[in-house]
Amino acid sequence: MSVSVAMAGLVVAVIEITGLAGTLALLVPIVLLLIVILRTRRPPEPRSEKATAVLRAIPSSDTPPGEAAPREDASAAVAEERALEAEPMAAESADWPELIRAAEAENNQAALASLYLSFARDEIAAGRVDQAADHLRSSVRSAAKSRFAAIQAEARLELAELARAAGDLTTACEHWQIARALFHDLKQKAELGETENLMRKHGCPTDWVLNDF
Repeated sequence: MSVSVAMAGLVVAVIEITGLAGTLALLVPIVLLLIVILRTRRPPEPRSEKATAVLRAIPSSDTPPGEAAPREDASAAVAEERALEAEPMAAESADWPELIRAAEAENNQAALASLYLSFARDEIAAGRVDQAADHLRSSVRSAAKSRFAAIQAEARLELAELARAAGDLTTACEHWQIARALFHDLKQKAELGETENLMRKHGCPTDWVLNDF
């Protein structure tokens, strides 16, 4: 076998290789070409479990460091919970008749006085003034029996306002007069002063001898 290198039509050098060496010289470039082809067409090796775990630990670009990406179903549950929390809850009125029956069963006059007063205020708010007046009178009676002066005074003020609104200033003045005396005994100066102002405003006399009811 002979190998020659030519340039511009001139033979620069001629090297003659014969035998096994010549055969190997021809095979080496072919083997190298096959190796390159095999390496380029070789499928990528699968990632090891350790590498996969490391990649999972790397946060994505839209997830803050140190925080796991929230699951879709978890995000939906949180959104629903926040929506429920944002909804206003309707205020539920107490079951006054049931509470009153329980207090009557125990003959708890102090509790009855307070319950009837609260029940009456709810009825006033609902525009049921006749029922409210009945509950206020029941509150006054229970407060008198239990010597619950503060509640009786509050009930008297409510009754006075109902009478005033109905145009009955005589009855209103009677209730204000009794409420004033109760506040005086209780040494509640602020409430006493407010009641006296109401009496002066509506021209109530201050020297009446009044019935207890």
